[in-house]
This record gives sequence, structure tokens and C-alpha cells, in this order.
Amino acid sequence: MQVSRGTVYLRNRTWTIGYTVAGKRVREAIGTNRQMAEAVLKKRIVQALEGRHFNVRNEGRIPFSEFAAIYTERCIAVLKSAKTERDRVQFWAREFGNRPLGQITRAELQGWQALKRQTCKPATVNRIMCRLRHMFNRAVDWELLDQSPMKGIKFLPENNARLRYLSREECDRLVEFCIAPHLRAIVTVALHTGMRSGEIRSLQWRDLDFDSGFIIIRDSKNGEPRHVPMDSTVVDLFRNYPRTPGSQFVFTNAAGERLGWVQHAYRRALARAGLSDLHFHDLRHTFASQWMMAGGELYSLRDILGHKTIAMTQRYAHLSPAYKRKMVDRMEQIWAKPASGPAEMPVPKNPRRLLQRHDHATKTAVAVNA
Repeated sequence: MQVSRGTVYLRNRTWTIGYTVAGKRVREAIGTNRQMAEAVLKKRIVQALEGRHFNVRNEGRIPFSEFAAIYTERCIAVLKSAKTERDRVQFWAREFGNRPLGQITRAELQGWQALKRQTCKPATVNRIMCRLRHMFNRAVDWELLDQSPMKGIKFLPENNARLRYLSREECDRLVEFCIAPHLRAIVTVALHTGMRSGEIRSLQWRDLDFDSGFIIIRDSKNGEPRHVPMDSTVVDLFRNYPRTPGSQFVFTNAAGERLGWVQHAYRRALARAGLSDLHFHDLRHTFASQWMMAGGELYSLRDILGHKTIAMTQRYAHLSPAYKRKMVDRMEQIWAKPASGPAEMPVPKNPRRLLQRHDHATKTAVAVNA
């Protein structure tokens, strides 16, 4: 571990020591005795060289694995994607083990980021590091750490340009090759509503309002409830879908509980339909794309999909000729010429001749005045 020699200096009439450990500047106020400050400085440097450096409040001593267990108990259980985030916490717990929290450096994390980028997509690296950043921020809040080593680390730029969607014929073929009734129903709902997989599988019968024709999503990804309209296909599907006795969920497993992910059955249906490179989330893109190509309104689509900003929905705008036409019409209105305006000065056909006549008149006036 790199340690500077350190300095002793007066600061507001208090002797203070300053030194650098692993690139991190440390400053500690000692008192009014210079000799005491020099002795403490020597002690701190020895501790740093032996790998026992911590600040005066002993922050950063807790082993990372122990901190990860506390963090999981306090923060992960309340998340919607608890399993995924718990796996990410466990990943970092295996990475750092029982190392003290305060000995993890920014340079070390930047090296890990660069190494991981060689084998993983930027979005994958960012999601893992995002969880670690939140962990260190909570450690600072809980006074287990003086400062987060993630401070100043920039995330990798991501490419979110993927927009895979199905044609109407491909949609019909996919539904046809979904053999299991529950899979066929889930795929149909996704194509006709744009709902996420988790939102569909979490549906309860009380969420279906047949009178108003809306599905009520009470616990969406962005934390705000929303209403998704049902067309006649979705209404007929839910009205005729069999209920599991004693269960509140629409889609259930054999025990009557919320249905888990249907990834394997979905992949087999894709293979039978001859479709490739199609994530389940692409069914949501398909709904949005078909909505815009049918002349749908962009802001209404944002409300249906539950996007917080219009920028998330904007990626579908280029698919709508009607939307482009409105943009052009708006530009025409901005630059339209006024119906009436001040009279304009006539432009002479031959400005050179006009200039010559002006010069002649000027010379004549000068001669008369003379």
C-alpha cells in the first residue's frame, strides 16, 4: 500500500496531520501539542504500511461480507427485483470476501470495470456497479465508511438502440405455436397491452375492470399505478380464462401461487414459430411499434407503457408517418408568412443606373450652390 511521508501543520491553532494512503488524502486534527501530533503521524503511517489504516472513528473496519449481509437484510427485501439484486450483492461479497470495507479503493474498482468490459456488455457492467455504488452510499449513511470509493467513477456509455418488433403475421404465428394455454394467454396479453412479463404474471382478478375496460397495474416498475386499456381480444380472453380455486392471481402454478417465469416454454414456442433473436420484452416493443404505425398518439402511448419521460417513448416515433406529418405541419405554422405586413420599397431594375442619376443630381446641386 502506498503511503506518503505526511505533514504536521497548524490549522486554526490546532496541530493537524495530513498524509495520503492508497491515493486517498487523510487529515486529522490532533491538538495544541506539536510533539503529540508528530507521534500520532508516525503511528498512522505504520498502521497504513501494515494494512491496518482506518480513520479516527474506526470507519471502514467492518468486513465486506458482514456489511453485505446487513445491506441485504435492510435494503434488498423491499425491492421488486429482489432475487436479481440479491445475486449482485452476493457477487460482490464473493469478490471482496472479508476484506475491510475501508480498504477497497477507487483505482481497484476502475480496474475491475475495465477488465469486465472486455467480456460483458456495458449495460451489464453498469447494473452490477450500480448496486455496488448504492451499497457504498448506504455504508456512508450508516457511518460505516467515511467516503465511497465509487465517488468519481463514471459508468460506461450504453447502446439502447435495440428495437426488435414483430409484424402482424409474425404475431399470429407466435401465438399459434404457444401450445400451453397459459403461455398463449400471457403472450397475447403482452402483444395487445404492452405490459411487462412481471406485470402480467402478477395480475389479480381484482385488477381487471371489465366495466371501464381497463387493467389496473397497482405496483408498476416506476412505483406509480397506471391503467392499461383492454381491447375486445383481451376482454374475451380474461372472461373465458379459468380461475384457480382459492387463488387471487390470474396466472398461477400448480399450487395456486403466482406463476413463475415461463422462459423455457417461451423459447420452445419461438423455435416452433421460426422466430429468432426475440426477447419477451420485445413483445412490449411490438405493441408500441404497431400502435404508432396505426397512427396512435405518442403521449397516450407513454401513459399506457408507464414511461416517466417522453424520451423513453420517443424511440417509436419514427415509425409513425402521421407523427412525422404533424411535425412538418408544425414547422410550416412556425415559419408561415403573415397575411399582411408593411409595404416594401420597390427594387429598381437597374441599380447602377439609379446610382449614376443620383451622382449626377448631386453634382448639379453643388454647381448651383457654388
